[in-house]
Amino acid sequence: MQISNRRKALYITVSILISFIFWFYVNSDAPVEYTINNIPVEFINAESALANKGLMLVSEEKPTTVDLVLNMPRSMVYGFDAEHVRVISDLASVTSTGTQMVTFSIAYPSNINRSQIIVRSPGVQTINVRIGELFRKNVDVRCKLVGNVADGYVAGSVQLLPETLEIWGRQSDVMQVSYAQVRLNIQNAKSTIVELVEYEFYDHNDRLIEQRSDIHAASDTIQVTMPVIAATDVPLVVSFVESPGVRIGSFDVSLDTDMITLSGDANQIAQLGEIILGTIDLTEIDGEQSFTYDIPIPEGLKNLSGVTTATLTIRNRSVGTKTISVTNFGYENFASEERKVEVVTSTLDVTLRAPQTVLDAIGEDAVQVIADLSGVNDASGTYTVPAIIRVDGDPDVGTLQSYQLTVRISMREPDDTTEGNEQQGEGQGSEQDDTQDETGAGSESGTHEG
Repeated sequence: MQISNRRKALYITVSILISFIFWFYVNSDAPVEYTINNIPVEFINAESALANKGLMLVSEEKPTTVDLVLNMPRSMVYGFDAEHVRVISDLASVTSTGTQMVTFSIAYPSNINRSQIIVRSPGVQTINVRIGELFRKNVDVRCKLVGNVADGYVAGSVQLLPETLEIWGRQSDVMQVSYAQVRLNIQNAKSTIVELVEYEFYDHNDRLIEQRSDIHAASDTIQVTMPVIAATDVPLVVSFVESPGVRIGSFDVSLDTDMITLSGDANQIAQLGEIILGTIDLTEIDGEQSFTYDIPIPEGLKNLSGVTTATLTIRNRSVGTKTISVTNFGYENFASEERKVEVVTSTLDVTLRAPQTVLDAIGEDAVQVIADLSGVNDASGTYTVPAIIRVDGDPDVGTLQSYQLTVRISMREPDDTTEGNEQQGEGQGSEQDDTQDETGAGSESGTHEG
């Protein structure tokens, strides 16, 4: 039977594949050479055991590397990951400066049976390192803030941990370091910031030290804490007690501190609104006077301004006094047809208080003194009763003191009932009643003033 060329080619291919598999199976344990170049050496105990002896590993311009030539079974080569081969040198045994010979070990990937590997090169697993004397120094840590906190908030004092940083290395490298600096971004911050921040070294001319690989430090980061708290400006005010003729507009007032910044609970500050330092009765101000107040800070709030007192200066600019001898008297709050009222007081000196321009316009005939008989309405005899001062036109005028009138209340005699007397009594009573009806509010105010 004749075999086709296509089938013949297939037979040949299968035969070759079977031969290769048989050859690989027979030779899978045969050793082969495997080369790995430029493996960096990892040094351990360089910053612990070595530093404790006052020594340090002097870094070279080029990292220390090792080339390895390994023998291993052919079957191992296909699963061998050269990227996971490490060369490690322990410097704990180094005790002096200068060039020292130290050993190294080789760490293979975890899936490799190292007993099947033979190191062909280097024959002796040692390398040379340069050891120098260690120099230590403490430098301050500074913080540079970037940005601003959000409106209505205030940044507190920055806290650094640690505040100083221990560094070490060659003396020439360490001595050029003046301080370490961190940068903290506080842009639009509304709450306290706590961050671990990397630092940079600066020299004595405040220039950044670019190359710092030979300078070692006790910590790689600095913990930076900056409180951010709500803050509000709160006005300081003084309360003024006005009286008739004595209004705040007649005084010059200045407060050396009219605002402080408080921090704390926003709702508490909002409810506070303002801080009242004290109260001044304007009637007691003569000339220019000053008052110093301690600023009361509510519990739970903090005064960020640092100002603890405020001084108010007040000057009487236009309020004056004028004394008038009054002979125009009357009475009110008395209604009795069987009794009559006689004002015994004939003259009363009344001192008025108001802006000087108002006082200048008041004539002697414009002032009337009214006896208030509400307390003796049902009595007879001679009494001293409160008096109310009235000024024509009802200007804004007050008095320096309260006044009284002496009145006599008696029963009417039969001959007092003449038409003229009746008209006089009726007229007086009517006039007083009308006055009371028209100026009742003024009478109450006058009693309060007096």
